[in-house]
Amino acid sequence: MKALTVEMGMERLVMVVQELSLARDLETVMKIVLREARELTDGDGATFVLRDNGLCYYADEDAIAPLWKGRRFPMETCISGWAMLNKQPAVVPDIYTDDRIPIDAYRPTFVKSLAMVPIRTIEPIGAIGNYWAQPHIPTADELKLLQSLADITAVTMENVQLYADLEQRVQERTVQLQAVNKELEAFSYSVSHDLRAPLRAVHGYTRMLVEDYGDKMEEGAKRLTDKILANAGNMSKLIDDLLAFFRMGKKDLVK
Repeated sequence: MKALTVEMGMERLVMVVQELSLARDLETVMKIVLREARELTDGDGATFVLRDNGLCYYADEDAIAPLWKGRRFPMETCISGWAMLNKQPAVVPDIYTDDRIPIDAYRPTFVKSLAMVPIRTIEPIGAIGNYWAQPHIPTADELKLLQSLADITAVTMENVQLYADLEQRVQERTVQLQAVNKELEAFSYSVSHDLRAPLRAVHGYTRMLVEDYGDKMEEGAKRLTDKILANAGNMSKLIDDLLAFFRMGKKDLVK
């Protein structure tokens, strides 16, 4: 495949920005970035390395043959660690003549040349590596495109983490709301049963007094029993209204 021109490369980066803006997890980000890293530099392989404390974690890869996916190496022993520690790109036209390369680790692979750029040059959080099966020296434009992709990746990873944090907060708040709703349901059950029972007793016994002894009561006593019955009725209505209010939360919103 023919290498992209600078103009074509910039157009691809614009498209990548739009695609990465929709990414919501690191796996999707790595898949997009690795694909574009190969396209931008006509590479035979690309790797996505994360900084894991003092180790380089080769999290994912897109290559013509297996590399080191899933493995971890000390920062000081691999070229991705060099790029992160020195906060600058590393270009290796020939892996067998560069003392930064652990030859034994590369010998079983197809790699002959490589370029590694840090993900964020201030406090790097990872690196993106491009590999070629034939001796290759990436141009300055290719290296700029690759570094631009890495810079875009850094922002995207921060956004993904922010999205994950927000999603976690939403989930926690949902759990809290569910707990509150359960407490309200328990309270409404208590209202409907524990309060109604004594209210019915007050209302019932008062009615019995009126029916059995109404003709013997003085006027003042009759006024008191009437007030008791009226207030018991008001209390019953208040309980009904309170229960109706609790049930509103379970109904669909009608605009």
